Order: sequence, then C-alpha cells, then structure tokens
Amino acid sequence: MTMRKYILLIMLCISFGVSAQVETIIVGSVVNGDTGEPIPNTNIYFRNTTVGTTSNETGDFALRCLLDKKRTLVVSSVGYHTQHYSIEPGQMAGIEVEMKERQALLPEILATPGENPAIYIINKVRANRQQNDRYINGSGAQTLNATTNVYISHIGRRQLKRSLWRSLQSGMIKQNDSTMLLPLFVRDEQVQIEGSRSTRINTLREQAIILSPTDYTALLSIDGNISIYQNNISLLGHSFLSPLAASGMTAYNYYLADSVRTETGLNYIIHFRPKNAFYATLSGEMHIDSASYAVRHVSAQASPQANINYLGDAQFVQTFAPDNSLQLEKVSAMLDFAVTLDTTKRVMPTALVEYTMRSEQEIKESAYVYADTSAVASNIDSIAETPAIRVATWIGKIITTGYIPTGTIIDIGHVQEILQVNKHETVHIGLPVRTNDKLMKNVCLEANVAYGVRDRAWKGMGRASFNLPTPRRNILTIEYRDHYAWTEVDDFSRLHHENTMGYGLMDFTAYTFEALHNNRHTKNTAARRRQAEVRTENDWHNNVETQLYARLGWQNYGDPLVGYNKLPYYSYQSLGGIVRIGFGERKTDLWFKRYHSRTPYPVIYAGIEGGSYQTQDADSYRLYGKLNLMVRHTVPLGIGGELTYAVHAGIVLGRVPYPLLHHFEGNQGFAYDPYRFTLMNNFQYAADRFIALHTEWNGRGVLFNLIPGVRYAKLRELVTFKMAWGAYSPKHNSITTTPDGMQSLNIPYIEIGCGIGNILRVVDVYSVWRLTHRNNTEAPLWAMRFRLHIGY
Repeated sequence: MTMRKYILLIMLCISFGVSAQVETIIVGSVVNGDTGEPIPNTNIYFRNTTVGTTSNETGDFALRCLLDKKRTLVVSSVGYHTQHYSIEPGQMAGIEVEMKERQALLPEILATPGENPAIYIINKVRANRQQNDRYINGSGAQTLNATTNVYISHIGRRQLKRSLWRSLQSGMIKQNDSTMLLPLFVRDEQVQIEGSRSTRINTLREQAIILSPTDYTALLSIDGNISIYQNNISLLGHSFLSPLAASGMTAYNYYLADSVRTETGLNYIIHFRPKNAFYATLSGEMHIDSASYAVRHVSAQASPQANINYLGDAQFVQTFAPDNSLQLEKVSAMLDFAVTLDTTKRVMPTALVEYTMRSEQEIKESAYVYADTSAVASNIDSIAETPAIRVATWIGKIITTGYIPTGTIIDIGHVQEILQVNKHETVHIGLPVRTNDKLMKNVCLEANVAYGVRDRAWKGMGRASFNLPTPRRNILTIEYRDHYAWTEVDDFSRLHHENTMGYGLMDFTAYTFEALHNNRHTKNTAARRRQAEVRTENDWHNNVETQLYARLGWQNYGDPLVGYNKLPYYSYQSLGGIVRIGFGERKTDLWFKRYHSRTPYPVIYAGIEGGSYQTQDADSYRLYGKLNLMVRHTVPLGIGGELTYAVHAGIVLGRVPYPLLHHFEGNQGFAYDPYRFTLMNNFQYAADRFIALHTEWNGRGVLFNLIPGVRYAKLRELVTFKMAWGAYSPKHNSITTTPDGMQSLNIPYIEIGCGIGNILRVVDVYSVWRLTHRNNTEAPLWAMRFRLHIGY
C-alpha cells in the first residue's frame, strides 16, 4: 500500500478517536492490475448491506461503518473481474485493489473476441419481450398502493430572508443547511394497472395548498406504470428513448458490470450510458434474469444536459417479481422553471414531484410504513393560512383556470373577456362573472356583458351548467350568446386546440396578432351570431367521449364593419354530435372543463350535424348536413424527436350559405399556428368536400446537439408540411353572395417550412414557402413567422 494510503488511514484514526474501536474503517485505491492506472467510479460495498461508496478520479476511496458481523467487501467495475475481501467488525485496513480486465465471460454468456457480451444480453431481452413485457403479454390486473407528493424544493437561505418566505418557515421540513422542502400536495390511493392502463380505484387521502387537488393533477401529470421494454419512456410528459428501444444501439453504450446470485437464480447487471448526453436519453443499470431474459430491476435517470425544458433530476426505479408483476416503482423529477447558476445553486425554488407505487408484497417484505398522515396534514394546514400562501393561491387559480377568485360565491369570469383589442370593436370591454363551488357543488352559472367602442354595440352571454348525478361524467349546459363569431372556424376545427383556453373559437396567439395584417387583401371574418344551445358532455367508456348539441340561432354574414345590426342574416336549427376516441390518456376535470394529457396513440374524432336554415328573403327552410373525421397524433421518434400530424376530412350535404361551408383556416397575421395555413388568407378557399393535412417534425436538437457550444442553448429543428384539397360546387352561390375572391381548391395547396425552435426557451421562428398556387398574389409566397409558448 502506498504511503499516502497510510497517511490517510492515520488521519482517519485520529479524527474518529475512540469511535475507531467499534467502527470498521477501510481506505484504499483501485488500479488496473496490468497498467497500474487508477480506476475511477468503482463500486465498493459490503455484500447484503446498503453500505458502500465509489472511488474518485484518482481511484481512492474511504469507507466507514458499524458491522454487526463478518462481512464480504465487494469491489466491482465495468469491464473488470470483481474482487472480494473478508472484513471483520472493528477492523481498520488499507488496501490496494488490483483489478484484472474481464475477458469473456460470465456464466451462460458466450462472447467472441472483440464482442461486447452486454449487447448479446440486450438482444436476448428484446427477443423475449413478447412474454416479459406487461404491456403486451396479457398479464392480469394488479392493485398497488400509490403515493404522490409535491414539494417546493431548493429554497435557499437567500430566499428565506425575503418577506415572501418569512411566514412559511414554521411549516418547512428542514433537510440540510441549504435546501428545504415545503409540502404542497399529498395523495395516498389505490391504483389498478393492467397492461399500459392505470386506473385510480380508491383515494385514501388527498390534501393540497395553494391550488386544489384537481389543479395539481392537471399541472403535474405523473405517468407511472412505465415499461422499460417500450421504445420510449414518458416521465412527466417528456419522452425519453428507452435503452431497450430498437434504435438503442445508436444512442447507448452498454456494459456488462457483474452477475449476482439471487433467490430465483443468476442475474446479469447491465449498465447503460448515453453516447450523447444532450439527447433525451437515460443512464442507469438493469438486472436481467439469465433464464428468462426478463428485467427484474431497473434504475435510470435523465441526463442533466438533455435537450428538455423545465425538467431536472428526472429518474425512476422499478422492481419486478418472477412473474413480471410490478413490485415497486418510484418516479421523481424537479419541475424547474428557475434559472440554474450551477449544478447545485438555483436562483428560485423549484417544484419536486414524487410518485411511488408499491405492491402489498413489497410493503410486507420491506417493512415499509407510510408516513404519519396527521403530521403532514398539520404542516399543510398551518402553511395554508399564511398571507403569502393566500396570495399565491389567488394568483395560481387565475393562471390555472383563467378565472379570478374573489373569495366569495361569485368569481370574475374569464380574464380574456375583460379587455380585448380587435379591428371591428377597436376596444372590447366586458364584465364576466360566474359562480363557484362555494355556492353549488354541481351547478355553475355564468354571465357576461360587453361593449364595443367602435361598433357601439352591446353583447352578452348567459350559461348554466349542471353536473348530472351519474356514475360517469355527464354535464348538461344551457346557453344563450349574442356575440361576434369567427365564421371560418367551425366547432370541429376547434378540436385542434381542445386543451388550450384560446380566444373564443380561435387560437389565442394567432388572434392576438390578427390585427397586425401582413397584406391589404386580408378579410375581417368576424360576424354577429345570436344562438341558443343545449349541449351535453358524456363519458361512455374510459376511451370514448361524446358531445351532443341542439342549436337555434341567427347568423349574420358580410363585412361586420358595416354595422352590428345591419348585415343580412339567415336563421338555423341544428342537431349534432362529436365522438372522441382516445387511448392511454390521463383526463383531468377542472370545474366543468376537461383536459387530456398527451398520449402515444392516435386520437380519433368523428362528427355529424344535420339541420335546416332559412335566409331572410326566402319563404321556406332548406335542409343541410355535415360529416367530419379527424385523426390527431404525436409520434415519439426517440432521439429523432417527434412527429405531430393531424388529418381532417369532411363533406357538406345540400346547398348552404357560404358560412356553413368548410373554410380552410388561413393566417392573416405574423404569428405561427401549427393548425392554420400560414400563407393563406381567411375566406380565400372554401369547399363542400375537403381533406387537409398538417404535419410538423420537431427534432428536439438531433442536429444542434452535435455542435459544441450551440447545444447548450437547447435549440430544436423544426420542419413543417401542410396540404389541402377541396371541391366547391357553384350551386351554393344561389343562396348568398360569396365574399370577393373566394374560390375552389381543385389543385392541392401545399406549403413547407423550416425553423429554429426553443430560442430562449419561449420562441419558435419559422420560414415558410408556398409551393402551389404561386400565381395567386393576394397572399405572400414566402414569409417569416414566429410563435410564443412555454413548453418542453
């Protein structure tokens, strides 16, 4: 042993003093037995204990513990033979471990010279996926106990000096000198998993501050029920390439670290590391059964350099029984919207999310005891009463729901209705109000009165919604509205943005910049609509939802600047419905509004509408009908990013006024919308038979991550392709006068674009070209567009 090891051992003995008489102290170094070079990151631990450490960059290590009996010290490293040492309790020793390179082979593994035995094992795991993956082998339902915790973490001493945090200190759980945890939300429940489906069957406890429990469910989507065998693994809505993916060899390095004997047989330990840490990949280890090639244990964490926004320290652990049933799963991550100065120092606190599922067997064998719920409840209740939390609650509800709580039974209605700036009203001033659950748990009443400065017209809306007492979700809504509507956006097209609050029937971002017209041929497509409606929202199955409606109304058409009450109109009556089919989704209901989390499977929408209409100069009503079908899907591509597409097709039956035709949504402003045609004006093309395709590839840095320096900016590659075709029959011209320039789209409309995304983490910039209809000069042939967003 070298002199520095003796010196280190002596210093340890002096520092530990009398305690060294009962403690075991081992110091030493790990070197390559052939070259003498130090081996860093070597695992050193006592077998069948949790006591261990790793060697540093120079191969040195120090281990101190209390041993109850004679133990075996294990020294293991990737690519080397494992060394074993017998250690007595109270022994002080200095050792120099000479590791011999592993040539071949572990039991039951045959590797030829130059071949990596870990890759042989990984291929065998993939080959046996059919019988081992719970998602596809038909395993029965399994019930587990689950716990969800949300904390504010990384609250440093500097933050505690500020008045915002001063009132919270009494309720904090101190972890160490620099980091504290403030509990925000806790839930204990029973969960049933079957294949990829996870269903909550019994909530044992649920408590929250700042927001309501349902608000946390919407904001913090805990995936759980992960399958390592799938090509992609989702952690809190972010997709990572699995080390067992078909393309895993291109993204990962694999190492056969060791083999261990267990009660059920021999397990191989495979370490996996990303070849490029800036991709959405993981690092960790898998324990693989040598007989069935099933994964028995996996622990993995996301690379901190990965091109992912607002997610840090993401990791998960899973343990499986011999029948491949899930015994333990832990998922945790930091939802980090703060600025990080280095790996340990954050300017602002962050949210820590933890989700754990345990089987009854795992709880019994590990002697796990759930935390004292009364202590946690007391902490949360005391913190909830602080002035800072009351303010945070008020702001949080505005951000989450779009409504302003007043502390009474009446809230201020949607903030977007309070003040708007647009071309036909100049300034729109509104007073929206609604009741909350303090008045009635299952009834919501809403009203809005608004005035337009330019058109000098009053508008209004009244709505009553009822949560019906049925086993599944059924909501009945009765509404009357006298307001502007955007006639090129129908109810079916709105489903592109079903999870966004939006501006009425239009996307918020696109609407905000609609007034900034980019050419003189833009058209104002807002028109007055007075409509009474009865509709229902129904759940028929975990994967099937419907919206059914009956409407009676009057629709103006023409230029709204002529006058709010002076335009021609037609009256109409209609019945319709939309069926939504989605698999593997987590659904969240926030006070009569539903949100859907992302799913790796396509979402299908089918719509039908039938009715009659009468123009103001006609003597009788005419019948019409509409059929629509749409498929929307986000396809994860591993380190290649993701591909999002939406295909929408439909047909209009009968002769109808032009607002009832399908109008391809153009973009008359400077903002980019993924579901609108960027270089097309509204009302430029109409159709009674049509199909439209919107696609976007987001490379998630697949190219930028290869460029040193640039990759730290976490930029994204963006490529878009949009196409539309539609046939328009002249028979509709006999019903109403069509806008100037509106025409059929018999030749497909095609535009492509490329761009750079995630600039400063909030801006996407696109360059877009029109490939067809280039002789039409009413819209630009090329343009730059931008998009503001907060996302991953």
